[in-house]
Amino acid sequence: MASILGGALLSASMEMLVGKIVSGEIVDFFRRTKLDSVLLEKMKITLLSLQSVLYDAEDKQIDNPAVKEWLIMLQDAVFQVDDLFDEINTEALRRKVEADQVLIKLSSPFKRFNKNINSKLSKLFETLEHLRKQNLGLKEGDCSRVWNITPTTSVVGDESAFYGRDDDKKKLKEYLLSEDDYDSESKIGVISIVGMGGLGKTTLAKHLYNDLRVKDEFKLRGWAHIPKDLDIFTVTKTILESVTARTITDTNLDKLQVQLQQTLSNTKFLLVLDDIWYGKYVGWNSLNDIFNVGHKGSKIIITTRDERVVLPMQKFLYVHHLRSLDTEYSWALLAKHAFVERNYQQHPNLEIIGRDIAKKCGGLPLAAVALGGILRTKLSQDHWSDVLKNSVWERANDEVQPALLLSYRYLPAYLKGCFAHCSIFPKNSILVKKMVVQLWIAEGLVPQPKSDKSWEKVAEEYFDELVSRSLIRQRSIDNVPSEFVGDEKSCFEMHDLINDLVMAVSSPYCTRLDKHRLDERVDKRVRQLSFDRKEYNSYDKFELFHGLKGLRTFLPMPLQYIWPWDNSVSSKLFSDLLSRMTKLHVLSLSNYENLFHY
Repeated sequence: MASILGGALLSASMEMLVGKIVSGEIVDFFRRTKLDSVLLEKMKITLLSLQSVLYDAEDKQIDNPAVKEWLIMLQDAVFQVDDLFDEINTEALRRKVEADQVLIKLSSPFKRFNKNINSKLSKLFETLEHLRKQNLGLKEGDCSRVWNITPTTSVVGDESAFYGRDDDKKKLKEYLLSEDDYDSESKIGVISIVGMGGLGKTTLAKHLYNDLRVKDEFKLRGWAHIPKDLDIFTVTKTILESVTARTITDTNLDKLQVQLQQTLSNTKFLLVLDDIWYGKYVGWNSLNDIFNVGHKGSKIIITTRDERVVLPMQKFLYVHHLRSLDTEYSWALLAKHAFVERNYQQHPNLEIIGRDIAKKCGGLPLAAVALGGILRTKLSQDHWSDVLKNSVWERANDEVQPALLLSYRYLPAYLKGCFAHCSIFPKNSILVKKMVVQLWIAEGLVPQPKSDKSWEKVAEEYFDELVSRSLIRQRSIDNVPSEFVGDEKSCFEMHDLINDLVMAVSSPYCTRLDKHRLDERVDKRVRQLSFDRKEYNSYDKFELFHGLKGLRTFLPMPLQYIWPWDNSVSSKLFSDLLSRMTKLHVLSLSNYENLFHY
């Protein structure tokens, strides 16, 4: 997916870099080692000058390709400066553990280090100055007007977003509890909820799945998210894991289908197959035979963007087309998330603007929720008018909804970097809060706390802020294998459309590789990279990563141990490829049993 907005990492990178330069440790090290302190001060002033126009540049890049290219070049330069200061910090740390500082200062390596650092600093300063002097018509802006965040409330679950769907639920619940109109060949009823992404198909299915009467009617229930690259083995395994609540390690399709058939046999069950895509044949006929062993009245709910996916499944089929929300419901949903105390009647000036914004959501609940999150940060007429009149609304883009682009656009700088980093996680990944915040800290996306807070506490607050803005959402921990969440009480995920957004704004600096990209060359500008551990386990495949000298994150996905039959990696990875990645901040090769033994 091509980048549609530059600067996702830049705002955060610039803020962190300026913080490093003004830190007492760096200033003191320059003074003690006789590095060029004057050049350091000039670098700081130039960065502050560039930082002041970022807000305007992010706006103008939408219509001005030259500004977008300028942002990309600036990001590359900022990464290089940040790498240089990592090198300086490493040297400073090394010298702290040396026994004889005098010998170090007199040694020739010390002189070579100074000369090398001053030379690099000078070249990078010239690059930044060149970018600063470009006549792009950029104006200094007050970034605090959108980066100032108000305290957030507790996580709002999916049930809060259930607006305007009571009639849909009532009708579908009747079909779920009905046992009429079955033909002689099929005992299983299939309900297909069809609609575009972001309409709330999954939310509606969750309300049906968790309804008390439905729970009483179906003693065996299972929820399975079906991956886009469908194959009969993955579908069978996913369904079996959902109804048994255990991890399946068997790799034999016949055995899996026998297990699934035995589990469903003579039972009245309810299955939800969430987000099935049309395209690849997956062997529905064989699954029909398995499903038909259940008791009469068993049901399957399918959510999909294309009703063609369910036509081969059953003769008893009800297709329910989910429509866009009425404007009034869109406004009610937006207002619920924008006004913490639900007191929008006390802000009549904001209600007028808010209703106009709600019209632009296109009837998508996800868009209304996301916009409510950014409007909540400042209940002022100027802020809300700025959102309403933002030029992003006029940008036609098939990849990401304008409302979701705005939810990124109005993130504070420190959250943009954390959000962009989430692009390393594949779609439908289970996000464990503790693991995500550890990655952010290791990557350097979380500044050193200025109070008595820990690094982890600050990062957790960042995570909670993304949740409050509906960019990350809480998911049910039911049927999630224990190895994914460990001792955590909750887990999280990203909606597919939010995942599309994070991929769009983070490209080309964050990327992930799977079986669809085995033969693609990787952009040399990439800094954070994840790869499918099932596909990348031989040295030849890792040759794609040669030349990525600036790589900071190198992670196999999933991080949890779930593929026992693909748990080895070429040992040449250590001796060759990794030795070239000298700027890594984050590396994980855990669960490769030929490297680590537990």
